[in-house]
Amino acid sequence: MIHLRRVLILLSILFVCLTGCSGHIECNSVQAQANAPSEDGFSGYVVDRKDDSILVVDPAYRDNSSNGGADRYYPAKWFSNAPDPQIGSYVEVWTDGSPENQPYPGQARADKIAVSCPNTPDGAHMTDADAIRSGLHSLDTENMHIPVIEDTRFDADTGTWTIQMRDVKTANEGQVVHVTVKDEKQVKIQGEE
Repeated sequence: MIHLRRVLILLSILFVCLTGCSGHIECNSVQAQANAPSEDGFSGYVVDRKDDSILVVDPAYRDNSSNGGADRYYPAKWFSNAPDPQIGSYVEVWTDGSPENQPYPGQARADKIAVSCPNTPDGAHMTDADAIRSGLHSLDTENMHIPVIEDTRFDADTGTWTIQMRDVKTANEGQVVHVTVKDEKQVKIQGEE
């Protein structure tokens, strides 16, 4: 089941790259400092960053209720050695094999990072990554512990994006946050390039 999920995620990344990339945007870039990893990576959205570390949250939750755990458990990890991916990017991260810290969210050292191509729908000025980044910096999300990006939609008629999110702390209570972002030229957040 987990392998099927990973295959589906990898196919979605490939589809986004094939349909959303142009020659002028560097996407699906890979940062590698050592040998190629031997196992599947950790996929998800970059929802926070501190110095050279990024917090990646997988939007595909696991149901741990049969073990007495949460109905919606969203895997999340801080990866150090990750200077490039911006908040809002969808990434796959492989570790260098060093021991990982297990408290939630986990912590590991990135060895290789693949960034998927951002998608710009017809009529939009922003990419989905820009809209997510803007939505994560809005007042609607300032009190979220760890945000989970579930969906992004662009409405060309209104010129707005809707980002559907949850907070991992309230995910099992069914609380969904819909953040509306006005489609504008690329949003630059202070402290990011």
